[in-house]
Amino acid sequence: MDFEAPVDAWYVYVATAIVSVALAGLALGVSTGPPPDAPEAANAIEGATGSEYAASASYEHDADVVTIDRTTITMENEHGTAHSRFAYGLAVPVNGHERLENLVYGASFDDEYEAELADPDTHAFEAFTEDVEDAFDDNTGEPLSADGHLRARRLVVDAEIDELEPLTEDAELAVTETASLPGEDAVRENVREVELRYDGVEGRTVHVSVEGEYAGRGTFDEDDSETFTDGSGEIAIEISSGLINQPAAEPVEFGVEFEEDGELTEETWDSDDLEIDDVRTWNNEIEREVTFDDDHPILGRNDGGNYYVTLVIV
Repeated sequence: MDFEAPVDAWYVYVATAIVSVALAGLALGVSTGPPPDAPEAANAIEGATGSEYAASASYEHDADVVTIDRTTITMENEHGTAHSRFAYGLAVPVNGHERLENLVYGASFDDEYEAELADPDTHAFEAFTEDVEDAFDDNTGEPLSADGHLRARRLVVDAEIDELEPLTEDAELAVTETASLPGEDAVRENVREVELRYDGVEGRTVHVSVEGEYAGRGTFDEDDSETFTDGSGEIAIEISSGLINQPAAEPVEFGVEFEEDGELTEETWDSDDLEIDDVRTWNNEIEREVTFDDDHPILGRNDGGNYYVTLVIV
């Protein structure tokens, strides 16, 4: 009895093994799962953007990378890439922007912008919009590493949540020295110097003029100006003729102009007679308002005049 296999059976076995291994490799290369569900993620975000009031939404996903570009979302994992578009609204990805991330997680606006709300010279809503615009510029259209939990929050903020306190400024004008005419035996009270003292707003430019008659003969018209970079200072005008160093006879006329610059309004201090020992005082209050870029696409405004924006962490 012949138990020996045919000579070509060995080749058949090897060929079959090679084909089996190849098919197994091919099977391993085929995706075994679906790509992320981008439409469901878009629906979750729309759950926040579609609300007229503050709202939150979240979605568990299996994407490794998420890209949000204004009205579209792209999600990627090892099984593929999926895209979807928001039916309405616009989302701002805020990954990497701590205060905005905290807001998405549920922190209150008052807590995150406490310092700005407490500062009379800073507008908290303006700081918030700057943060949102920075996040928009940094993240929009950029692939972001995802942690499997997408979170969205529609935030509604009253633009008048805080107000800038008005700017206040004070000025004082006084005769600071007197002198006699040269060669006089008796000292007469004549105006030698007029000084303006200012305390108010940084960067305010002030013009001071003084005019009148010399104590001896002739008239004068002197002026000077100063920009008070630190918000306070003095302008001193000495009255002295070039020939015989004459002071001024009292009274003298003065005028003060406060120059316009941005939110600083133009102000004038009417002329008045200024005599020896006279002190004139002036004060002013400037209301301040903050204007916002309503045309920026990331900000909307509802019927109540409040602003809204949808923030997303991927």
